[in-house]
Amino acid sequence: METKILALIVAFFALGNIPSVAGDKIWVGLYLAENTPPPANAVPAPEKLTNRLTAVFGFKHYELVKEEKIEMDNEWQQWAVPRNDFFIRVEPLAKQADQPKIVYYEIYKDGFIVAKGKYEPHHDTPLFINGPDFKQGRFIFVLEAR
Repeated sequence: METKILALIVAFFALGNIPSVAGDKIWVGLYLAENTPPPANAVPAPEKLTNRLTAVFGFKHYELVKEEKIEMDNEWQQWAVPRNDFFIRVEPLAKQADQPKIVYYEIYKDGFIVAKGKYEPHHDTPLFINGPDFKQGRFIFVLEAR
């Protein structure tokens, strides 16, 4: 009997200390893409991401404007609000048996939905969402499993 209790305690202890599964959060980043160099205090995109964004959008520089982490375990809407007139709503959808986790998103500009879709997060497979033009560049949302 004591052996079974000890085994249960060890099992619960081990399960409680398992690191969280990769991809339990969605990172949402808003970048300002421009061809002119950003200010010295700007946070640039990592080199690998810059190369991918350049291949898709053609700009030379990507400055991080705002970032948020969205919990995948919470099945309610969460907002990333970089500006009052331009933001994204992200909602992890309920996971169905034998189905991948899906994230639903809506992008709002001036109070209206301008884009919406679903994203199946995978590591090293970010989703790029083309945003509106701004000054000499363009806003771009990046969603990525982390």
